[in-house]
Amino acid sequence: MMAPMPSRPSRALGLAITAGILAVAVSGCSWRLETPPIERRTPTPTVVLRDEAAIREQTVIDVADASESGAVEAVLAPERLEALGGVYVATPSPTPSATVSVAPAPTFDAAVADAIDGALEAADAAAEDDPSLAALLRSIALSHALVSDAPAVAGEAPAERAMPAVPASGDDDAGTWTPAESSAVDPAVLAALAVTHDRASFAYEVAAARATGGERERALTRSRLHEARAAALVALPGVEDDRDGLYDVPPSGTATRNARAATERAVETEIAETYAALIDGADAVDVPWILDGAYDAWMQAASLRGFDLASLPALPGVTAAS
Repeated sequence: MMAPMPSRPSRALGLAITAGILAVAVSGCSWRLETPPIERRTPTPTVVLRDEAAIREQTVIDVADASESGAVEAVLAPERLEALGGVYVATPSPTPSATVSVAPAPTFDAAVADAIDGALEAADAAAEDDPSLAALLRSIALSHALVSDAPAVAGEAPAERAMPAVPASGDDDAGTWTPAESSAVDPAVLAALAVTHDRASFAYEVAAARATGGERERALTRSRLHEARAAALVALPGVEDDRDGLYDVPPSGTATRNARAATERAVETEIAETYAALIDGADAVDVPWILDGAYDAWMQAASLRGFDLASLPALPGVTAAS
């Protein structure tokens, strides 16, 4: 006889049906258990420094005012921000966060001061792990300081002006004007810098010979400053004295007061750019005198008639690729 058929499905069949139902339910809810969670960005310390610098630049852009410096910063700060890679925007968390109070926006002057101090501090912190970032940050600090301070020196008498917030190597805040004997800069580069100062001194002497009164005195004062810088550089161990007795100064460059001012601005700008070119790759021992030298020359150019604040660079001495 045949065995009677069971009155209900077997246990195995029931388990198979249950598994099928669960599979349909899971797919209907779009659950994908095999997908790993999204990895969140874990920035390195130097990336954090770069991100913070970008935020400072964005703040300067946001609060730039109608002053002369504000108008120039509105043009230069976006260039710096682009060089920093822009402001990083994190992926929103799926979990709602508590409401965070927003601090009031700083004044334009406060934002610029914070950008200068923050860039210099971050440069020191990044110097060992990312020298290129350190150079970029120092260039940014120099540019901010120039744009901020240049309007105040228009028409002022010649003087050695050290960059604010740059530590002085001596016992006072007079600035650092020459390298230490432990400088890592190639002696040939220092010799060429001495020639640049000596050529500037000669140009000012020629200008003084064509000028009178206060203009003549100012030209002679600046000539002596450049002469002293050149002498200090060639006095360093291993630095050759390549100075000449005469340099070419076109007569048209000193024929009138405006022409003399244009020649003097060009002389100071050349020196400033020469110093700024040393920022990239500078050792810590050389940073103060390089920044002070660049700042001082640009400030002298800014004190002369006909100076255009918009001529200042966003990234003196470095390129955006840094």
